[in-house]
Amino acid sequence: MSAGEERHDGPSEAASARSAEADEAFARGERARRAGRWEEAEAAYRAAWQADPRPELAGELGLAELALGRLRDAAEHLGASLLYPETLAPAARRRFSEGLRRAEREVSSATVAVSRPEAEVFIDGRRIGRGQATYFVYLDPGRHEARGKLEGYIDEVYPFEAQRGRESMIGLHLQPKPPPPPAAPVAPVRAAAAPAAASGPAAGTVFRIGGLALAAAGVALGAGLSVEASARGDEAAALEEGIRRRGGPAACLYDEHTAACGELGDKRRARDTLETAAWASFVGAGFVGAVALSSFWWAPAPGTGAVRAVPLATAKGGGVLVVGAW
Repeated sequence: MSAGEERHDGPSEAASARSAEADEAFARGERARRAGRWEEAEAAYRAAWQADPRPELAGELGLAELALGRLRDAAEHLGASLLYPETLAPAARRRFSEGLRRAEREVSSATVAVSRPEAEVFIDGRRIGRGQATYFVYLDPGRHEARGKLEGYIDEVYPFEAQRGRESMIGLHLQPKPPPPPAAPVAPVRAAAAPAAASGPAAGTVFRIGGLALAAAGVALGAGLSVEASARGDEAAALEEGIRRRGGPAACLYDEHTAACGELGDKRRARDTLETAAWASFVGAGFVGAVALSSFWWAPAPGTGAVRAVPLATAKGGGVLVVGAW
């Protein structure tokens, strides 16, 4: 190579270097494991996995963490190793599957569904991801908080209690931030005129009645969709419980449960779609109702007293109760 030339390793050379680094770290981990030095083994397996995140390296790291009592980390890495079980040797697949079952008995897990896939999702302040409709994570048992964040939307916060050996189902429904209230028009000063004879309800009154009626219809529609979403959620939960009884928590990783897991995914998607539609109906009804009620300020009716609007929603329908005089 002449003076002034630079050497640039191609992609294959860089990949080969990472693979060699991973193999060397893995060999150190194997020696430490056989000697019972689990801390040293865990560090070496982690270095190997970070250099080349192959499934077998994630599995060995998970088993080392399991031996050290780092159960949540063990479940995460063992679960990652079994995402593509066909890439593993049968003996390694058996060891990793048994290790995952042991870890899952001691930790909790959560499936987080978010109504806006582009939102960022956090649990206890730790960023889980962005760009997906659902996320699956392992957690230590105890109190946790899920949060969804998206520009232009109100943060959705969901506190929950994670129980050992059980999965929590978390729904984050992000609602748009309400628009600012319209500015009240400045009425020009004009000479007092003789009152006109009443010939029917004022335009503001007609607008208010129509707006509140439309808001009531939106609440009723949202309540109906919520009931239907709850029914789909119950069906999904029952199907999931059957799958777990037959194949354990990692059943959907295996071909014999593909059909049942596909049906479970369809039911969850139907539930999420209905829930999203229900929340959209509630948000739309709230916006229309807010605009209608704001007309008491920018289009008051003569002699109007205090007015209150109380939304009503039940499992069979909903509406808006308006108390006042107009």
